[in-house]
Amino acid sequence: MKIAIVGKGGVGKTTIAACLARLLSRDKYNVIAVDADPSLNLAIALGISRDIAYKAPALFDDEEFIRSRTLLPNGLYIMNPKVDDVIERFGIKVPDNVTLIKFGEVKRGGTRCLCPEYAFLRALLSHLILGRKDVVILDMVAGLEHMSRGAAKGIDLMLCVVEPTIKAIDVVLQMYRLSKDINIKRFEFIANKIRKESDNEFIKKHIKTSIFEVIPYDEAVIEADELGISLLDYAPNSPAVKAIERLKSKLLSIIK
Repeated sequence: MKIAIVGKGGVGKTTIAACLARLLSRDKYNVIAVDADPSLNLAIALGISRDIAYKAPALFDDEEFIRSRTLLPNGLYIMNPKVDDVIERFGIKVPDNVTLIKFGEVKRGGTRCLCPEYAFLRALLSHLILGRKDVVILDMVAGLEHMSRGAAKGIDLMLCVVEPTIKAIDVVLQMYRLSKDINIKRFEFIANKIRKESDNEFIKKHIKTSIFEVIPYDEAVIEADELGISLLDYAPNSPAVKAIERLKSKLLSIIK
């Protein structure tokens, strides 16, 4: 199964992605966690120390490697670059035997066309989504850019994280509409940071559909972030982790 986790910045995508990846791996699934957000916080959320996390290689920081796979000597670029060895070359083993790959950010300096980089990114995502049997969890960049470029095309399930604010709701409603354009097979809403039932009702009122899972507001999430520690390691029995375990069980029922 290939799962993309999306939503407005700051709604909790990375924490949910990290916990899901490790919990699924504990259930003996081969899990690849993809940090497709340029902020690159997924490594720490997965349980790597800050020093190691920042030193770990990010794919698009290796400009020479990208050039070698996308550019021809005559200046033309390759539309279908070789990507089937990228996980083995750039993958990082993290707690619970999850494989992490950090995309990093496509460099935008100067006025050069970025077509080779985006061709590489599309080919890599296509390989991850269509060419591998692993469970792949993509922590997508905040906002809508990946949707407008069709980078999430072909995934099995899009989990859209929303908190009880109008700004977050406006973003996820746009994502929901765009998901139809790229034929997302299944789109589900995750309500996060819920303090009281009225928060949940507020979200349902605006999205006008059911919520797949509700994750309560949890101070342990804030404390783990402040310490730079994985929530799963810091507070494995916290309310948020328990809710993500329920989410995992629902995903397993879909997988099976």
